[in-house]
Amino acid sequence: MLLYVLPYCGGDDMASIIKKMKKGHAYYYLVESARVNGKPRIVKQRYLGTADSIGAALDAASGDNLQPLFSKIIDFGAVAALYDISEKIGLRSIIKKHVDKREQGLPVSDSIVLAAINRAVMPTSKKNFYTWFEKTVLIDLFSQANNKNLSSQGFWNNMKQLDQTRIELIEDQITRTVIKKYDIATDCLLFDNTNFFTYIDTATPTKLAKRGKSKEKRSDLKIVGLSMMVSPDHSIPLFHEVYPGNTNDAKQFATVVDKLKLRFSKLGKGGCRVTLVFDKGNNSEKNIEDVIGDEARGFDFVGGLKFNQCPEFNSIVLENFSQLEGERLKKTIAYRTTKYIYGKELTVVLTYNHALYDAQLDGVNVNMGKCAEELKNLERKLLDRNSKKSPKGKPPTLDGVKKSVSNILSVEHMKELFDCRVWKEPDGRINMCSAFNDAAFEKLKTERLGRSIIFTSHDNWTTERIVSAYRSQYHVEDAFKRMKDSKYLSFRPMHHFTDTNIRVHAFYCFLALLLTSLLNKELEKMGHKISIRRMLDEFQNVRQVITVFPPQGNKKHQVSSFTCMEGFTKEYIDRVGLINLAVNF
Repeated sequence: MLLYVLPYCGGDDMASIIKKMKKGHAYYYLVESARVNGKPRIVKQRYLGTADSIGAALDAASGDNLQPLFSKIIDFGAVAALYDISEKIGLRSIIKKHVDKREQGLPVSDSIVLAAINRAVMPTSKKNFYTWFEKTVLIDLFSQANNKNLSSQGFWNNMKQLDQTRIELIEDQITRTVIKKYDIATDCLLFDNTNFFTYIDTATPTKLAKRGKSKEKRSDLKIVGLSMMVSPDHSIPLFHEVYPGNTNDAKQFATVVDKLKLRFSKLGKGGCRVTLVFDKGNNSEKNIEDVIGDEARGFDFVGGLKFNQCPEFNSIVLENFSQLEGERLKKTIAYRTTKYIYGKELTVVLTYNHALYDAQLDGVNVNMGKCAEELKNLERKLLDRNSKKSPKGKPPTLDGVKKSVSNILSVEHMKELFDCRVWKEPDGRINMCSAFNDAAFEKLKTERLGRSIIFTSHDNWTTERIVSAYRSQYHVEDAFKRMKDSKYLSFRPMHHFTDTNIRVHAFYCFLALLLTSLLNKELEKMGHKISIRRMLDEFQNVRQVITVFPPQGNKKHQVSSFTCMEGFTKEYIDRVGLINLAVNF
């Protein structure tokens, strides 16, 4: 290109462009001159480049050739923050210690960390695993990952080393690390069971996926059970185990008590005796005996009792209750006593909360209305059929109608509130009648609604502490709710049918919950107390946008920016330096 150059002639405060020849090439400078000791001298110069580079800069400044070639959006905020947490606890290093080192390909530790982050922010099948991965900042951080080893077959081939024993060893070390690094209190821990329905074919042989009583009312599908122990501190999971879905809670609890004790003994807490909190579904005389154990290896506990275990409490009127102290318990009154139960003399607390009473009464009223309508419809159908001389269709049977009534009244309390009679006429017709039991309804409101029964081995604890410990059970219940969320942290979809793969799947789901809980704890430490769902929503909004323009000279031209980085996301990203992880496209 032709470049007109102003000749340097000297003078006061003049600016001009000069050319310098170096090894046969022309380079241009912007110079300023001034008189020094009465003589003109160059006092400042700025390198402009070659003629071509100056021309490209002029084109850019004038708007020529500024149309971008394309833009690429990279998922950044959530995946980068969770990756940062995984590195802080040394997750990959811990996993590597317990699996054989691979000479080539993607390390098992990398596969698991990627699966955990994926499960936390955008649960997907392994068929779409790489598609998700290549659109995230992680593609720059896991250089050995590719479309082959992150395919469904590649991933599961990589997981063959992770049997149940190794998973337990890895989890032991992770738990010790997390408790030490984040100073997690372990004097009170929460335990519960849940289950997840699957789409595993009925004929598929598996020990873990079984037909049973689904807590999501899906009796038509195979279910997988999950036990978990968490800390009240941000619902941080410290233990998990998958088990056959047809195992009831009490039986499963019996199988894991010793494992819970072993896990706690490895935490290095010496002779500290932990309090285990669990709900009434885990109760049995043997379970309580096993939990308490001996002084060296045992737990104290806080649990719940069913009303039929304490029928004498029905007659205790609210006037005999005492107001509990503390802001969180100001709407709760309680009655405290001792009771010989499960072969031991234990402290029992009966509580009443009017807000709980109102909520339960609203639910009962809704269910009463539904049941009354369904019973009337069934009764009307039978009357209509019986009134016709030649009714069409298969006639109802006595057992069939009784089963229909039982299904209608299967909702809690409804069998107590409706009196139903089904009978067979001499001519073979089936009839029924139903009536609402007002006396039973009044008894339910007086003796049951708004009340809970708690029992504990702690006879020296205050009533307030006992009630607060039992109510902290919501932390593990919330953890299960998150794992049943369809957007984040979802246990489903689970496209696996072998027991080994189901265990691995549960393991990285557990890790996903661990990483998000720790991130949530770090944000609260920074002064931001928010829900995990909102936290992930905000972090998910932070994306890296790379806009690529036509090359200028011999150099590529691109601009990197970030969307929606504000508030606590910006503060966290700036504080831990996550911006350094940005993709260099």
